[in-house]
Amino acid sequence: MNTVDSARRKEAMHALNPFAPGAGRQPKELVGREQELEIMDRIIARTKAGYSDRGLVYSGLRGVGKTVLLLRMKDMAASQGLITVRMEATGNETHDYELLFDGISKAILRERRGTLRQKMLDSLKHVNEVSLELGVIKTSIGFGNEDKGISSDSLRLEMMVEELCRELKKEGSGLFLFIDEFQVMSSDLMGTIIGLQHSMGQEDLPFYVIAAGLPNLPGVLTKSRSYAERLFQYKRIGRLPEDETRECFEKTISKINVRFDDDALNRLIELSKGYPYFIQAYGSAAFDESESSPIPLSAVIKGEPIAQASLDSGLYESRWQRARPLEREYMRAMASLEKSVCSSAEIAERLGRTPADVVRARKGIIDSGLAYAPERGLLAFTVPGMGDFIRRAAPSEEQTYDDRA
Repeated sequence: MNTVDSARRKEAMHALNPFAPGAGRQPKELVGREQELEIMDRIIARTKAGYSDRGLVYSGLRGVGKTVLLLRMKDMAASQGLITVRMEATGNETHDYELLFDGISKAILRERRGTLRQKMLDSLKHVNEVSLELGVIKTSIGFGNEDKGISSDSLRLEMMVEELCRELKKEGSGLFLFIDEFQVMSSDLMGTIIGLQHSMGQEDLPFYVIAAGLPNLPGVLTKSRSYAERLFQYKRIGRLPEDETRECFEKTISKINVRFDDDALNRLIELSKGYPYFIQAYGSAAFDESESSPIPLSAVIKGEPIAQASLDSGLYESRWQRARPLEREYMRAMASLEKSVCSSAEIAERLGRTPADVVRARKGIIDSGLAYAPERGLLAFTVPGMGDFIRRAAPSEEQTYDDRA
């Protein structure tokens, strides 16, 4: 085969690349999450039958597919004619309220049943009219020890959800709110949403919060409202075991009549470590370096530095840039211990300081989602391989601080 033919064949292969690296992009095959999808199926069936249920909370490290799972569940609910709203929490309360109100309005407009859509629009109009009056008088109502006060925005949201859910229940439908990065939401708004899940459940109205976030999310929810532990089914999402990782690689390319040879597949399993984000990155790079089926080990090896560069820019570098200089110093000390979980005391010792001296840096990387505390006094990175990246790439501590959440 001459060079031109080889290039054309390779280009044709690239056009068929079934892998989808990138944050939240939907993979061709969602392997290993069958149990989670079955739970969602059951909630949908109960909603259509007129029953209510608890919400769902998924937590885990970055790169394990939480966002993809939320998107798939949203599609499942929408395909059954249920009302779905999706948002990614930002930590800016005003902006997050705007996302919620805008999302609910658009969800109503997407409803194809004209009669139901009009009933919901009428309900929304009534709520908005009341909200304007409340906005003028700056309403703030307290309901108990945990509910410090209800602002006009929170009262508007509560009224909106209740009015809509009463109409939706009559039609065997429901309102599903999908929230990503829930752990960064402001405490007041988070409390309002938790309170809604509680009150709508008490009234047997079809409102569901389906949320995802970092491993500390369950604790954050309980801290916001102690009764949150009873309102949701909590599920920890982790990396895929070896057999499911193998299945994911094989299924992804089987529909286009391509396969990996055994050595190539074994190497991909080793490189990806079962993390769905890594599976897509390494699978895509190997596919792009191949010219025919079966894809050989040589293509995987050629693709490794490309996949690694993609992971560096997509997962690691941007997060390093978001840390302040003192936080970067703390993270470097943490990475130097070469442990998956470190104690605060040993990190401080590596820095030659006391834990009290570096408590602000520790809090900073937790607040920015770079690390979490599995237990009191312990710390772990939220991004798989972050410690390896810091040791391997030795990123500069002098980079401009990027304060994005």
